[in-house]
Amino acid sequence: MTDRTITLRSDLVERLEALAGQQGRTVDEVFGELLNSYAPIGGGNWALAVAEGMEAADIDWIDDPDASVNSRAHFERHLREKWERTQRDGDDG
Repeated sequence: MTDRTITLRSDLVERLEALAGQQGRTVDEVFGELLNSYAPIGGGNWALAVAEGMEAADIDWIDDPDASVNSRAHFERHLREKWERTQRDGDDG
């Protein structure tokens, strides 16, 4: 593979170098891993990549069989509260 040069702000380069040093890897390895976590090469199954990323993430998942119903209710409440705020804010002026 041919080497190419890109220009980055020095603070970004320092962060990449520090991260690579902490992990005992090269900047190329760290940068490649960062890119692959956002845009995997190979055009594989993106849904599988998202699911694997979610499984690997440190998230306290809530097992809610009514999640879609509850999610809709939460969203509708959010919209109603937002609308109420805009009505109150409009009365001030």
